[in-house]
Amino acid sequence: MDYFSLCMDALNLAGQGMMHIYFAGRLTRKKQKLWYFAVYILLLCALQFISVRLALDDSLSIAVGMLELYAVSRFGMGNQQGVSWLAAVLAFYVSQLSFGIINSIEAALYPYFIGNPLLYPLLLAAQGIFFGLCIGCYHAVLKLLAWIEDSQPPYIGLLLFPGLFIFAAELYILHTAYSFFAPVISLEEVGKHSTLLLLQAMGLAALLCTLYAYRQLCQGFQARAELQSLTQAAHAQKVYITEAQARYEQTRSFRHDIKIHLSLLDGLLKNG
Repeated sequence: MDYFSLCMDALNLAGQGMMHIYFAGRLTRKKQKLWYFAVYILLLCALQFISVRLALDDSLSIAVGMLELYAVSRFGMGNQQGVSWLAAVLAFYVSQLSFGIINSIEAALYPYFIGNPLLYPLLLAAQGIFFGLCIGCYHAVLKLLAWIEDSQPPYIGLLLFPGLFIFAAELYILHTAYSFFAPVISLEEVGKHSTLLLLQAMGLAALLCTLYAYRQLCQGFQARAELQSLTQAAHAQKVYITEAQARYEQTRSFRHDIKIHLSLLDGLLKNG
């Protein structure tokens, strides 16, 4: 079981590392380079080793991991400070939320398979579902945070506050609910984990709704800017038409004066 756990940890770290870098790169439309993945996964492995050796708190390990992803995004990819923090928070929040959802399902079903050879294939399947859920959530977040006209959406730093709040709530749930796990088969335990599953699903829905509202706000800003541009263009066109009409009237008056002068000159020549 120790070797199996070690392989599962290595698979989990490698998978999360690749997904985090891919998400941060796609979010900011920066090309992913191989050394981004290598350096970040190496940092995650070092963090995992230190956490196990020193028995660090999970929240502290997650905070350090976010700082590592921020450093790669900020100094490796060259992203702005606010965008780098947002990418790190969203990347870790989605992965932790997906982990929490899968963990709730595992905690409810795990006791039924203790000592059963099917336990290992089920754990592998849970790991695959975890990756699939992460990828699906990342895709949804990227769709909602699509750049507008190849530029950064306005006020994107404001998303840090609701993101951090929801993330802190998720970490609190994971820390309090799964700090001690007793493999007990009971209706109470199943109900507890089902409630936690529902809460985390609601957390995911809250995040997506926040991003959807932000996207609508960005579209409103864009529509307002386009309306102002059209209004200015219409005003400029109106001014141009008014000036053209004034020039036409001046030209017409000038021609009329010339015709009068020509008529007077012609009369004088005839009389002379």
